[in-house]
Amino acid sequence: MLKVLVFDDEPQIIRALGINTQARGFLMIAAATGKEGLEMAAQPKPDVVVVDLGLSDIGGVEVVKNLR
Repeated sequence: MLKVLVFDDEPQIIRALGINTQARGFLMIAAATGKEGLEMAAQPKPDVVVVDLGLSDIGGVEVVKNLR
C-alpha cells in the first residue's frame, strides 16, 4: 500500500484528501504543521508528499527543501 503524507492545517482539506486517498487504496497520514510532518517523514518514508505552501509554522517551500 502506498503511503501519502499530507502537510495541511485545514481540517476540511485533510478530511477530503483522506476520503479520496483511502477510496483509491492509499494510506494517508496528515500533519497540521511543518515540524510535525518533517518528523513523520523521517519515520518509514512516504511514497508521495502533498505540501500546503501556507503552513502556520514553516513555509511549504522550506518544508520541501528539508525533505530533500
